[in-house]
Amino acid sequence: MARAVVAGPREKLAAVIETLHEMKLIHIVDHHGEDETFRMGRPLPPAAELSENLVKLRSIANILALKAPPKAEEAVRIDEMREKILTLELNITEEDEARKKATALLSDLDQRIEELRPFADIGLPLEAYRGYDSVGVLVGRITKDVSEADLEGIPVELFQASGVLAVFVPKSSVDRVLPILGKGGFTQIDVPSGEGDPKELLNGAVADREKWASRLEEIEGRLDTLRERYAAFVVSAEEALEVEVDKAEAPLRFAVSDHSFVVDGWVPETRFPELRAKLEAQGIYIETAESHDAHDEAEPPVQLRNPKPAKPFEFLIHLYSTPSYRELDPTLFLFIAAPFFFGFMIGDAGYGAIFIAMGLVASSRIKRESIWWRIFFVTAIGGVWAFLLGFFVFGEAFGMPFHPAFDHPEELSFESFGIHVPLDALIHKGFDIKDMMYLSLLFAALHLGAGYVFGFVNELGHNKKYALAKLGWFFCLFGLFTLLTSILSWSPVAHWVWNVPLGWFPRTLERNLSGFVGQPIPLVSLILIFGCLLGLTESIIAPIEVASLLANVMSYTRLAGLGIGKAAIAAAFNTIILEGLIRSGQIGLLILGVAFLVLAQLLVFLLGWISAGIQALRLNYVEAFIKFFKGNGTPFRPFGARTTSEV
Repeated sequence: MARAVVAGPREKLAAVIETLHEMKLIHIVDHHGEDETFRMGRPLPPAAELSENLVKLRSIANILALKAPPKAEEAVRIDEMREKILTLELNITEEDEARKKATALLSDLDQRIEELRPFADIGLPLEAYRGYDSVGVLVGRITKDVSEADLEGIPVELFQASGVLAVFVPKSSVDRVLPILGKGGFTQIDVPSGEGDPKELLNGAVADREKWASRLEEIEGRLDTLRERYAAFVVSAEEALEVEVDKAEAPLRFAVSDHSFVVDGWVPETRFPELRAKLEAQGIYIETAESHDAHDEAEPPVQLRNPKPAKPFEFLIHLYSTPSYRELDPTLFLFIAAPFFFGFMIGDAGYGAIFIAMGLVASSRIKRESIWWRIFFVTAIGGVWAFLLGFFVFGEAFGMPFHPAFDHPEELSFESFGIHVPLDALIHKGFDIKDMMYLSLLFAALHLGAGYVFGFVNELGHNKKYALAKLGWFFCLFGLFTLLTSILSWSPVAHWVWNVPLGWFPRTLERNLSGFVGQPIPLVSLILIFGCLLGLTESIIAPIEVASLLANVMSYTRLAGLGIGKAAIAAAFNTIILEGLIRSGQIGLLILGVAFLVLAQLLVFLLGWISAGIQALRLNYVEAFIKFFKGNGTPFRPFGARTTSEV
């Protein structure tokens, strides 16, 4: 990034704004009016009218409930827009008021109908419930019938219908009657206003409701017609007005004097000559200084540049924090690690294929600018790993292994149904738990180690002591890893790692610390762990964080835990439903079993998607990023771009 200053006469301000907005190259640094000569600018003259039209359009869009953009766009002209907006606002506002009135009347009529219905069942005129000096009237709903005999000799007159009771009783006996009625589940209701036969009143209210419901349907139909006719105009006009308002209010971000203006901002260094040529052709002065030569106190905005497959992952980086200008972009780090962790935890060819299919469908149905497209794309990349690992490593699809585990021929598998897949599982999740756990620790060492390498590179140009500390923590991590590998070498995978990739690691210094772990451990590993002492260059208490680093490493065992847990749940569902229902030989149980199997697989799929997705991000955000990533950068937002530019 290069810091750029644009200056020119005030009469050319509008033309410069148009050029800057069109080129979309400068990230403006707002001027706050702290200079006595150069004050904060004022909006251009059309700003008030444009803002008013934009507010009206947004109100129209809200009334028309425009949630999705129309299929076709409409060309609009700013100079012809106001009259069309006023006409459209008048028509739509009238329809909206009519809809609100009809909706309110329907709500009142629904309440009136609900009030009249129990009294229509009883059949007494409404005036019969009022106007007594010595008689109390109790009307309410009951759960069981009440007779005069239940009222223990109290003089009353009862009128009952289905679930409704009206009691006429001397006012002096009301307090005695209420507890007795309460035993029948009596709930008192108010007598509705009006006089006459409640049945006739109810029929009139129902008729009125039907009339107003019909009118509301007509109003909604007219609004639907307006929506279809003007949706393209409203969306296109709103976008055009947003652009014009952005340009008209741009001087609020500039430094302006009585005769000139100054625009301060950042421009990509490779594009600066293009901007300079355009502005100098208009007689505008522009100068620049590369970001590392001037304005050291100001942090340049960040423009992420990643390979095309990794770009959809950038939103996950911004979700955590935008990288600062002088540190490595962790997008590629996340692009490699997160989908692999997701795929390892899912580890199923069937579910992986569904994730891939979801991504392919989303790519054809959802716009690339949508956040949902990015989510499905990220999920699909994880699905590729889930499919590959599930097919070639775990030998599993939809929670069922291709072949039963060695020494466990009773296990339900594809072979049980006569389906032969010519691939043997390298690791069986249900029985090779020790290998799953060690693989999690191996991935932890690789992931955290890469984080320390990134941290070393980030600090090397800023603080060599801190860079040395990152190197020390890398040695400490390697020492912990070799120590754990040596201790867990009874696991087949750990044994292979210890003797093949780590075959060069010194074994001659092994000592048997029987009081600690009961087996020989390499003292070189312990020596490497003391690399944490280089952390003293960062903090006096840094060596104490060895325990924290070990906790970070052990945290990765969630990879094995979720993978094994998902497989166990799916296997349990498959065994219960397939053996107990589908293979029972009864057609009714077969149909029921198929329905239950689909629901069970859907449940496992959704739980796996949510839990594996969260944990894959967590291991990056919480465990790895803190080793090298500081963030707090400012995204590059060029003037004129509607969204953050990351190209």
